[in-house]
Amino acid sequence: MAGSLLETMSNAKLGALFVCSVLAVVATALLGGFVAPDPMGYQTNLMRFCDSGLVKDKSDPIDASTCARGELRSLADAKQMSPSNLVMWTQFPHANSGLSMSKWFQFIASSLIVELDDDAEHQYHPGAVLSFEATLAYKNKMNDSEWTVMVESLQEWEFQCTRKSHSWVCDQINFFELGSCHHAAYLINLRLPTYKGKNKLIGTLSDIWITEIHQNGGFTKIILSIRTVFFQLAVVLFTFYLRRVYKSDSPVTLLQKAVGTLGFSLVLLNAPVEVVSLFKDVPGLLIWSDIRQGVFYAFLVLFLVVFMGEHSADDKGRNSWKSYKYPIFFTAFTSGALLIFDLQERGRQLWDPFHSVWANKDSRFWGMLFISSAVFALALDIIYLIYLTYVAISSLRKKLFTMPNLTASRRNHYKSALQRVLGVFFSTILVGVMTVTLFAIMQYSEVNLKWDEVKSVNMNSGSYLAIYALANVYALNLLLLYSPAKKPSDDVTEEKQTLISNGPTVLQLAAKANQD
Repeated sequence: MAGSLLETMSNAKLGALFVCSVLAVVATALLGGFVAPDPMGYQTNLMRFCDSGLVKDKSDPIDASTCARGELRSLADAKQMSPSNLVMWTQFPHANSGLSMSKWFQFIASSLIVELDDDAEHQYHPGAVLSFEATLAYKNKMNDSEWTVMVESLQEWEFQCTRKSHSWVCDQINFFELGSCHHAAYLINLRLPTYKGKNKLIGTLSDIWITEIHQNGGFTKIILSIRTVFFQLAVVLFTFYLRRVYKSDSPVTLLQKAVGTLGFSLVLLNAPVEVVSLFKDVPGLLIWSDIRQGVFYAFLVLFLVVFMGEHSADDKGRNSWKSYKYPIFFTAFTSGALLIFDLQERGRQLWDPFHSVWANKDSRFWGMLFISSAVFALALDIIYLIYLTYVAISSLRKKLFTMPNLTASRRNHYKSALQRVLGVFFSTILVGVMTVTLFAIMQYSEVNLKWDEVKSVNMNSGSYLAIYALANVYALNLLLLYSPAKKPSDDVTEEKQTLISNGPTVLQLAAKANQD
């Protein structure tokens, strides 16, 4: 009876597979560090002011051409006009920049920073609510004169400001988010209503800065190319794995089911559906991206729990999903809480891009509740996984050093089998540590270092692509190594081949060795 490829592969082939895996991760990281641009690009605009009362057609969105007569140099010029006529506007890219937005940008997010004058007559009150009427419009060619209104929205934000010299600088506000970038230019119109006592406590407005953020087109092309390559590999190996499992004479084990679900989620993760956004406006791709990443990491956690659990104890309850009902519940709870939060935020943004969970105390409370609950459940899952890992590795190492005096040939066979599984254990731990380390480097370099000024290496892109490659290479290797072998290799005994894929755990194998 044949075991898995992990058991039957020669050491030379395993070594070659390890070298190829390392080279794939390193090559992907170098591609991100030396070739790919930074993942995100941005532009910051100071919003301009217009007296809409001087505009001929008040139904048209306000831009440079429609506001030629009503342009205001500053808000000081607006003190004598009706507040309802004041419109703040900006467009991106700038009208005279010669640039345009690209479908390769994938998404658009923006934020506002409000600056207030220190006016004794109209002072800012802490905890004031900023109400604004926002209009988002677009055009498909930069030389078009007419804008098409995409959405109009009324939003209210509770915001905090800090006094600096003779002014107030307020916290950043999440303005709007689009799940696609399908048009050449976008226009923002902003009004601050004063009816029903709105905006009476915000003080005297000075300036409003808007920062637009998008995924760089060059980075999109590289990540999409890499994703397409990994997608093809995932499909091939997942198909190979399924054919081997279902052609095997042995019943399908829980560990094989866990590897299979991980393979399915890997195919889902790598599917290059972003290509569709180059031809059609698909605003729901951000939600899809979140969902597929959540599915992959949920199945990855479940695989790790099953993998460690199946090799940490040898009892009658093993090889059943019921044996792992608590970690499954924790994982499902974490995924469900994050999904609900995502639907609260990006789900509603499908028809109102200006919506944000963080706008007021009530919605912020529910957002934090779902995130905190997900983090708590995930922490319990990780603690349980760490416990299983410790028990499994301790048991394996103990069995390695407590085998009876067998013949040299049989002892070497048993030890080789155990050592290969230990190698998978430590590879799993190494991948986890490297992922956390790379993520920390990416966050640190983004916040504290200006790598473009001091080095030629783009740490953000390099770390991002390295994490992506690590997850893929690890899962692809699992699909390959845990595929059932067609027949035993010439230099491996039948006892050794009952290690993983056909039911018995490492501890059962060691027990058999003790009996021998």
